[in-house]
Amino acid sequence: MAQFWINLNFCIYLTVFGVALIRNFNFNIILVGCIYLAPLVPFGLTPGTADRFLLVSFFNTIFGIIELIIFAVTVKKQDVTFDQPFIVQLFGHSLPIGAALIGLSYVARMTAIPVTPLELTLILAVFLVGAVLRVVAVYQLGALAFKFDIAFRDKQTLKTDQLYGRMRHPSYTAMMIVILAYAMTTHSWLAGIIGLLTAWFGFQFRIHYEEQALAEQYGEDYESFRAKTSMWLPGTTSE
Repeated sequence: MAQFWINLNFCIYLTVFGVALIRNFNFNIILVGCIYLAPLVPFGLTPGTADRFLLVSFFNTIFGIIELIIFAVTVKKQDVTFDQPFIVQLFGHSLPIGAALIGLSYVARMTAIPVTPLELTLILAVFLVGAVLRVVAVYQLGALAFKFDIAFRDKQTLKTDQLYGRMRHPSYTAMMIVILAYAMTTHSWLAGIIGLLTAWFGFQFRIHYEEQALAEQYGEDYESFRAKTSMWLPGTTSE
């Protein structure tokens, strides 16, 4: 039964990936799609690893499809420039986060420790919170402003209300919560901490350059917003 669901998830995700590429073929969607596809490869299942292998399969199918839809709708072909800033973001932001997701997934896939009911409840709750927050944050920002690369489009304005009035980067906070669920699935403190730190580095790298660009684009308006709004979590320091 586990193998059936793993195979089905792989096929469903592969189909959605193909549709996303047909709708909006570009490097960023290929990259994002492959990051979530890699842990879905339906090989290596053993009776001992079935619990965590299944969790990984469902997580990558569900969240991978969410990400594919987001990027199929928001990515513009002109965003993919392959210039120096693009390459810097690729290696400093995208690849560390991708490595964290794939690494945590494969550690979990190979872990032959049954998932207890309490552990399953906690993992699913964390994953659900992160996934819902990600969708809400992207929806509130809108397709015009949300983007994979650091770029600004005509008629784009600074978002300072709703979730963005409480924290500057709610979509990144959401992603870190999802990655926390992946880390919990490994049942390994070492793997979980390494994965979380790797992803956190990628997001901090992105935030550094993104906030520089926002300050240049919006000037005092952004500096004022930045001074009174926390980076990651509501109620924390603005830095």
